[in-house]
Amino acid sequence: MAAPLRSISLVLVGLIGCLGPVRAAEAVQFEDGRVLEVERVEARGETLVLSLPGGSAMEVPAWRVASWRTVARPEQPPEPVEALPRAAWQELAGDYADLIERASETHRVDPVLLTAMARTESSFDPRAVSPKGAQGLMQLMPQTASRFGVTDAFDVEQNVEGGARYLSWLLERFSGRTDLALAGYNAGEAAVERHAGIPPYPETEAYVRKVLDQAERLRGQPSP
Repeated sequence: MAAPLRSISLVLVGLIGCLGPVRAAEAVQFEDGRVLEVERVEARGETLVLSLPGGSAMEVPAWRVASWRTVARPEQPPEPVEALPRAAWQELAGDYADLIERASETHRVDPVLLTAMARTESSFDPRAVSPKGAQGLMQLMPQTASRFGVTDAFDVEQNVEGGARYLSWLLERFSGRTDLALAGYNAGEAAVERHAGIPPYPETEAYVRKVLDQAERLRGQPSP
């Protein structure tokens, strides 16, 4: 018996108007009227090899197949990817979380600590000005801003970048001591060196405690 002829570019009527990406399959109709959908049909002499979904295959005599045709079927949509939960510091930082994260990565400082500092310094107010003249989100003094490349302390990106750079510098100067770095940020590194530790200034002592407490709460670990 002659080998069956394959029809070209036939699409099932039921798939007209189907949305989304599609991929090809083969609809094989046997001589008894049964239809089987397969991945591929390969002719080997008077035998047809039908590749089935899942990787298996079957061989049938060619005379048993009346025809086969290419059909289109919808590609299964990908499983939705669940968004990772935001960390507590990201929730607190809100719109500034991305800026803080980038600055922390650039200068290798803890984003949780930067967030706690911004919360303590200005409550995330980019236009804040202290009575002493500290400016912006992380309250940079004009001379400090200039030292660390900040030309506009009210530009949020520059301000956070400058604050992170200054904190990184202080941590290096004080051998990784977070408490001394925070004291230096508040009172100046010269005061920390002069007192060989946290200066006995009520404002500075309260500032160090407040930032450390805020950071520990954000990590979910109560400060001792």
